[in-house]
Amino acid sequence: MATIKARNFRDADEMLHSGITKVELAYDIGSDDFFRLASHWCDRGAKISRGSDHFIVSLKGFHVPSNE
Repeated sequence: MATIKARNFRDADEMLHSGITKVELAYDIGSDDFFRLASHWCDRGAKISRGSDHFIVSLKGFHVPSNE
């Protein structure tokens, strides 16, 4: 699957909530946003790695709950 680029914290969070499994944080993320994103998504099984230019958040086996 291709990596989708997020331009800000809100984009990244919305993409991950929508079920996209690989999101590149293609912006200059601050430490507060980084740790907020990490604490929320790493608790749910995400991994954050350092790409060539930006961080990449990857979800494996993530199940998006239904809205019912």
